[in-house]
This record gives sequence, C-alpha cells and structure tokens, in this order.
Amino acid sequence: MLWRDRIAVLFFPQGMMLTVASLMLFSIHLSVLASDVHNFYFTHHYNRMSFHYTVVLMFSHVISICWAAMGSLYAEMLNNKFLRYSALTILMLNGAMFFNRLSLEFLALHYREENH
Repeated sequence: MLWRDRIAVLFFPQGMMLTVASLMLFSIHLSVLASDVHNFYFTHHYNRMSFHYTVVLMFSHVISICWAAMGSLYAEMLNNKFLRYSALTILMLNGAMFFNRLSLEFLALHYREENH
C-alpha cells in the first residue's frame, strides 16, 4: 500500500472508499449522458455522441453499480445511518443512470435504423 493510498483512506470513514469511487464514476457518467442528450435532442449533432464507447460506458456503469452495492454492504455492517443512506442513494442513482443510458442507446439505435 502506497502512502497516497493511506492518506486517501484517512480522509474517508471505513467502507466509504468504494462509495466515493462509485460517486466519482457517477459524475463522469452524468457528464457524458448530459453531453449525449444535448447532442441527440437539442443540437442534432449525432456524430458527436459517444457511440464508439458504448461498450466501455456500459461496462463502467456495471462496475460503478457493483462498487456502490459493496459500499452499501459495508455501510450496513457499520450501523451508521448517514453512511447507509448515502450509499443506498448513490446505488439508486447509479442504477437510474444505467437505465437512462440504456434507453438513450436504444433510441439512438432506432434513429440510426430509420435514417441510415
């Protein structure tokens, strides 16, 4: 374990590292989804969407959901209500983001089948 890892562990309660990592992935996914929604619905610049990275984004969503689930299990074992609710909230947000991303991908597939 490097000294940077030890410092990062000192700043968060025990079991929160997975939840914080999941929250960081959620923020990245939210920014990518916001960009894709803007390009799909408002500007209609479909070539700027993240079609080429769909597999990576979906895999990253699954990893983020798994990290959030493990973080919520750790929070359940600590019996801290604030950590438990924050971990479950992040888990639900990641799940909702996954299904929003999936529906946007199906809309984009449907659009590409009709127009190309």
